[in-house]
Amino acid sequence: MEVQELRLYNLLQYENDIVPVVGLNLEKDANLSLVQIQKGTNKIPIDSQQLKPVRLTSEWLSKFGFKESYRSDSRIRYDMPEFGKYDFDLSKDKILEGFLYFGNYIRCHYIHQLQNLHFVLTGKELKIKSN
Repeated sequence: MEVQELRLYNLLQYENDIVPVVGLNLEKDANLSLVQIQKGTNKIPIDSQQLKPVRLTSEWLSKFGFKESYRSDSRIRYDMPEFGKYDFDLSKDKILEGFLYFGNYIRCHYIHQLQNLHFVLTGKELKIKSN
């Protein structure tokens, strides 16, 4: 992963775990792409290239508080009150897939992309909802 794609609290895969980013290297002169992740109670500095994006799925949308509101043979829609709608296009073309924003679809293939979009639009972190 490129460090420029990341924000604090983005969820990414490190080894076999999903971990949040808790620090970013902002030194412009040092040609480093270090990030700090939280693994358990430990904060670990690692190269951003060791992180992998996590595919956005319906399970992840549910964890973030989205609720399934529509299902057909070609589409599944999830809604989050006061944020918006996210559609999964089940057809091969994937034309109607992504976060629906003023009639346009913004594709988010990965969790960190949806987290970043949510922050840009709301000014708040997208957090996992506890049951």
